[in-house]
Amino acid sequence: MASHGKGDRPMPRKSGSAFGIVAATALAMMLTGAPAMASNCTPAKDTAALQVRTLQSHLMVAGLSCGQSAQYNQFVSQFESELVTQGKSLTSYFNRQYGGAARKELNAYVTRMANEASRRSMANRKAFCQESQGVFQTLSAMPKGNLVSFISDQSPFSIQNDACATRTAQKQ
Repeated sequence: MASHGKGDRPMPRKSGSAFGIVAATALAMMLTGAPAMASNCTPAKDTAALQVRTLQSHLMVAGLSCGQSAQYNQFVSQFESELVTQGKSLTSYFNRQYGGAARKELNAYVTRMANEASRRSMANRKAFCQESQGVFQTLSAMPKGNLVSFISDQSPFSIQNDACATRTAQKQ
């Protein structure tokens, strides 16, 4: 469902209940496979990559849950270079942390981020969709190259800025 540094693809431009059913089914499937997690201290240089992935997961869920796929597609197009760069950094971080299990652990992390975003959207859809709309509007007015500073300065969706508070998948 997600790309990890090879360039993300825009969401399909579909509308109607079939799209909603597919989105809900995909999110439900992700919720049933939640991995074990533990709090690890993450080096500051890797925090940006983790935060970008968290933001992207929240915006992807907003695209699906809030009917904001056009805004998500604009976000991916506008910040493609930063998403690719941070995706590569994220892959590198997981390779250093988990060696041969990096891909599995990275997928677990991405799933956890999507699960968290989905949980938030289901707990209060209206508030989640309003917040995501505001984030999309702010991002659309922002020049390329400022995604990481936006996350650090604005902390959308309560994304943590403390490197030692970042949670990653637990080593098994």
